[in-house]
Amino acid sequence: MAKDDAPSEGAETQPPSKKALKKQAKEQEKAAKKSAKQSAENANKADGDGEVDYSQDKYGKMEMLQSSERKVRNLTRVKDLTPEVANQNIWIRGRLHTSRAKGKQCFFVLRQQQYTVQCLVAVSETVSKSMVKFCAAVTKESLLDVC
Repeated sequence: MAKDDAPSEGAETQPPSKKALKKQAKEQEKAAKKSAKQSAENANKADGDGEVDYSQDKYGKMEMLQSSERKVRNLTRVKDLTPEVANQNIWIRGRLHTSRAKGKQCFFVLRQQQYTVQCLVAVSETVSKSMVKFCAAVTKESLLDVC
C-alpha cells in the first residue's frame, strides 16, 4: 500500500500531454479575448464620457427639501394643464408612472392623483444625451419636479 500512495517517479518527469497543452492554449486565448474586450469597453466609456454635458445643471437628484431654505416654485396641477399654458415655462410635481427610452429620446408619464401627462425628453441644443439617459434610469413612483 505504501507504493500506491507515493507518486511514481516516471509521472513527474513526463511532459504534459497534448490534451493538457491544448487546454492551456485555449485558456490563454480566452484570457486574451477577455482583456481585449474589457479594454475596448473602457475605451468606449472614455469616448462617451468625453462629451461635454451642457445640460448638467438642469437635471439630477435634488437635495432633501428642508425648512432651512425655501425655493419659490409655483407648481401647476396636472389637471390645470390647458392649451393656454402651452408656451409657458411651468413647474409640475408628480410621480413617475411609466417611462420608455428609445435612442435619443425618452417618453415618460407623470401622475398626480388620477390625472396624467405625457412628457418627452429628446436630445437637442439644450438637452444632452446624458440627460436623456438619466431620465430613462429614474425608477417608477419616484417624485419628479419638471419644468
